[in-house]
Amino acid sequence: MNSYFPHDSNARNDAKILKVRMKYGAEGYGVYFMLLERLRDDSEYMSVKDYNMIAFDLRVDASLIKDIVENFGLFAFADNGECFYSESFNKRMLIKDEVSNKRAAAGKKGAAKRWNGKAIAKPSSENSKDIAKPQEDDGNKSKVKESKVNKNKIDSQAGVRVHENARLLWQNVWGFPNAIATQDLEEWIGNFGDDLVCWVIKYAARKDVKAKGADRYLAKVFDGYTERKIKTVEQAEAESKKHEETARANYTGPQRYGKPERVDKEPDWLKPGYQEPKHEVTPEQRAKLAEQLEKLNKLGEKN
Repeated sequence: MNSYFPHDSNARNDAKILKVRMKYGAEGYGVYFMLLERLRDDSEYMSVKDYNMIAFDLRVDASLIKDIVENFGLFAFADNGECFYSESFNKRMLIKDEVSNKRAAAGKKGAAKRWNGKAIAKPSSENSKDIAKPQEDDGNKSKVKESKVNKNKIDSQAGVRVHENARLLWQNVWGFPNAIATQDLEEWIGNFGDDLVCWVIKYAARKDVKAKGADRYLAKVFDGYTERKIKTVEQAEAESKKHEETARANYTGPQRYGKPERVDKEPDWLKPGYQEPKHEVTPEQRAKLAEQLEKLNKLGEKN
């Protein structure tokens, strides 16, 4: 794990990497990540700009290395121009290194706390090869176990939000985003954070937003958040609740399952005291009806 570095599962859809793939195909994609592997092996996450040497290492043409390093915006150069590095890669490694350092510090602190004040058993005279160890404290062990159980209970409660990955959630809801959506998604994550982006994606899914309109829908939502300075999930939830309450208060008509109820008008003949209207026939209408009847009778006699 010493050589580990983070790698997004949809990195191939990044706008800059798409351009590499369009020109060089899978070979260009592989060369890009082999360059990152070389940066990972350096303590400063940098590489000397010796394309011939790198090409020999990767078994590809030096012109391919030079083009990918210099012409796609994937790498930056040191002030002296002799070394190159990746800004996005350095940001990922900074986060990883901070986590590793915190874990190491916590481990040392925990070890010091466990050993501090403990009586060390001296080697017995009968067996000088016995290893000195602190005396066991069953009470402390039970407290440690209890604290872990309590922490797990707290983590499972709604008050603690589990960190999610917005990129993976997008893929699960709408499939892999296109180049434009990928760029927008990265910008939203940078401005609002994974948790809020995940909340908006889930909200859009509940609203039955389709993949075709997902990017446009989220862009409209985050533009509104920027105007109203919404930065957290709690603020977004409060805004959504307020909007729904306002919509319900402003609606005046009957409603059932989200659609207006059909209201049928009672017919006149069901009303008490209804009388069928009288229809008077004029002499002209009677004469016309008699004429039509006579023609029908003559037609029947012929048949």
